[in-house]
Amino acid sequence: MRRRIKGSRHVAVHLTLHPLLLQEIDDNLAFKSSRSAWIAGACQVKIDEDHKHISEYTSSQLINILRNRSDYSGPAEVLLKSLLEILTK
Repeated sequence: MRRRIKGSRHVAVHLTLHPLLLQEIDDNLAFKSSRSAWIAGACQVKIDEDHKHISEYTSSQLINILRNRSDYSGPAEVLLKSLLEILTK
């Protein structure tokens, strides 16, 4: 029997960031948050914001925009993660 292959794969990349930028990202992360997920979300927001009006965003994209705000922590983190899980089902 063949092993099932997942539809979405992630590719490891190497980024060189200024230490102050990395510290700023880490300061915005909640405990046990994924730095990779935060950076991926920020990249997606940057790609999307260059050519979209807010009405063109999907609900998941809007939640990722909120997740990348600097005040994303505590109860807001739990709420946004839950909303994202619900919307991606």
